[in-house]
Amino acid sequence: MTSTLLGPKQLAQQIVQDIEQNQIAVAVKKLRQQAANSSELPTTWLLNTADALESQSWTILSEGFINQDFIGEDGYFLIVAPYQINRQRQKNVRLSALYGKIYQNSEPSIEQLENLVREKFGTLGQSIPINLSFTEIASCGNVKGETGEAFIVPNGWSFTEGVSGPALNNSKEQQRRFFGSSYECIRTVFEPETANLLLAPLEDEINSQRYRHVDTQVHEAGHGSGLGLDFKMKRKLLPNYSYSGVEEWRSDSLGFEYGACILPPEEAGKLVAVNFCIRFGLDAHRLGGLEKDADVYASLLSLEHLFQNDAIYITKNSQLALRNLSYPGLLQAVELHRSKALSITRRELNMTSPTGLFALYKLDIHPATKSVFQTLIQERCQGIWAKLQ
Repeated sequence: MTSTLLGPKQLAQQIVQDIEQNQIAVAVKKLRQQAANSSELPTTWLLNTADALESQSWTILSEGFINQDFIGEDGYFLIVAPYQINRQRQKNVRLSALYGKIYQNSEPSIEQLENLVREKFGTLGQSIPINLSFTEIASCGNVKGETGEAFIVPNGWSFTEGVSGPALNNSKEQQRRFFGSSYECIRTVFEPETANLLLAPLEDEINSQRYRHVDTQVHEAGHGSGLGLDFKMKRKLLPNYSYSGVEEWRSDSLGFEYGACILPPEEAGKLVAVNFCIRFGLDAHRLGGLEKDADVYASLLSLEHLFQNDAIYITKNSQLALRNLSYPGLLQAVELHRSKALSITRRELNMTSPTGLFALYKLDIHPATKSVFQTLIQERCQGIWAKLQ
């Protein structure tokens, strides 16, 4: 069957396959065919993508990405471009392709979050990137669900600078990871009642996707607070995993604060639960480990502040347990996260020089916390990850 007989969805999936097989000329031809014959995907974006593939000049896609002109009226999109990921301090750039459909999530609004940031800090460091959750239909390269990134940051694409443009959250892949390795790790690390509390929002068939979306959106608002992630990256103020890890933890913690401001305690506590499933069920076990990976370090910082807040303890069975087994109690468990992140962010806005961030982002971690993290979280889940990956 020739490509001219294929429907728009089949043709888009073939384009992804052609990119994966390095059939660039074939993909270019099909992109132009898609632009001429299908209304599912934006014509200008498809033609610009074809031109970028031929010329290997990707800036032509920048404006369309930032303005979200790559998304069709029914939510379908196709992105083809080099995408960079970092693994164990090594940069890896590959030509990647992603075909999917955006979920229509309107809460919380970017305007609401930006007003909240101004209310807390008197200024907005940068526009808050919008988080778009989507269902993956086809993918390859560094954005391929099972082997690449499930949360696709805008500055990973070759056609963007800083954090301009939307972040893309692969809902299908996130769900697969949650109910694979994360699910088993959470039940291994935490005692049963605590594990049940943490996992319940993700097991909620009606609301789980919304909880994941809101969690990532308030996290992005955290990055926009203070000097802003874009400013820090351009000034090279996050030169290694530990500084980047503090930035990730700060954004988590401000996300808890913003969640508490826009949601009832019961719902805001569920966002904390989703975050803990990500940090302790997924990120803590990334291959880079404590001395290379920012997300692992952010997970360690979260555990440190739980202990400092006396919100968590170790049971006789050497599992972690929350003292207050309720969602409002889970929100109280991160009070220190929130207050310290607010303080750090206000202090970074008052620095006389941006390089003062290097001292500000050095946070103390008790050796006992590191030991607990390594033995009761990382080592205990090694067999789970070996079995599931």
